[in-house]
Amino acid sequence: MISIPRRIGSFGIGMALLMVMSAAVSAQSLSLVVPPAGAARDAFQALEEGRYKEADAAFARALAAAPADPALLLGAGLTARRLSNAARARELLARALQIDPALTPASQLLGTMLYEAGDIDGAIRVYDAALVRAPEQARMQARVEEWRKEAALHEGFRRTLGGHFSVLFEGPAEEDAAAAAVDILERAYDSIGGLLQAFPAEPITVVLYTQQQFRDITRTPGWSGGLFDGRIRLPVRGGLADRREFERVLTHEYVHALVHSVAAGGVPAWLNEGLAAALETGGADRARKAIARGTVVPLRQLERSFGSLPDSAVTGAYAGSALAVLEILDRVGPARLMGLVADLGAGADFDRAFTSWVQMPFADFEREWAEKIQTIRSTR
Repeated sequence: MISIPRRIGSFGIGMALLMVMSAAVSAQSLSLVVPPAGAARDAFQALEEGRYKEADAAFARALAAAPADPALLLGAGLTARRLSNAARARELLARALQIDPALTPASQLLGTMLYEAGDIDGAIRVYDAALVRAPEQARMQARVEEWRKEAALHEGFRRTLGGHFSVLFEGPAEEDAAAAAVDILERAYDSIGGLLQAFPAEPITVVLYTQQQFRDITRTPGWSGGLFDGRIRLPVRGGLADRREFERVLTHEYVHALVHSVAAGGVPAWLNEGLAAALETGGADRARKAIARGTVVPLRQLERSFGSLPDSAVTGAYAGSALAVLEILDRVGPARLMGLVADLGAGADFDRAFTSWVQMPFADFEREWAEKIQTIRSTR
């Protein structure tokens, strides 16, 4: 949440702006002087309250009157980011930095977005330029050093291209896996996109690692078989020795990429992971079988990343989330499900959006979901 001090005409948004970004980086304190009324005030107030569509319109009005105001460009860029308009967000942030190169929060968000888009060299350049003016940003410095190591690792990788995907891999031993990844992902693009009537706005980069490279780069829990953090990352276990598992993990991570494209502002983890687990290859059957074994966690307790869950709860969390998404699909269909995803990504109140799109209160849905899980368990 962006903290707006109650003194007239001043917004303290440096750290707060970055708190709503996906990257866990700190920002310098920044005080922006904004008139006590008018479009600028309306824009920042709407941004503070998560009303991103209203904020977008208000920033457009404010920028029409003051097109070279870097604070407005930064706020508009953040709003565009939350509305999943990545290209527009990058454009606005770049303009802000042309006017005020010392606007560190804009550098942090732009660098993060360039990194997510696969432009790691561009991200490093933006951070390097920012650190010249703000050398005290220790976490920013640490992040750019991580990017340098990753860029050095990828420098020797090969690349296989598809229509909507670019796959990086280390050498000849992974060449077949890279070709298979392109084929699997292009089919997922068509089949999942056809079901949900949603497609990623930009090409997706996929990186195939050894097990050790994957752990070093991603620092994910040991049970994680893949990651989407702006690009899809997978450890290659014996190349194509288990193509079905390879396909399952790829399609799972692809769904995360699709959700991010539709709802960059984020959705509850159970909805994000549930979509991925339900739509991965064989996901529905796997979820129904797993629910008998795993510890079921209430959906309200699964709003944040599954990475912090104890190992004993992971299987049940994925299975339960997948069954919740399948229930929504059965009730209202994919168009309304994706309407919910898009609205939540744009900052809509969860309970109101859920009731509107799923046509029942979430508390009632969760109760019926828990009852169905008990029914599944009792019949096995």
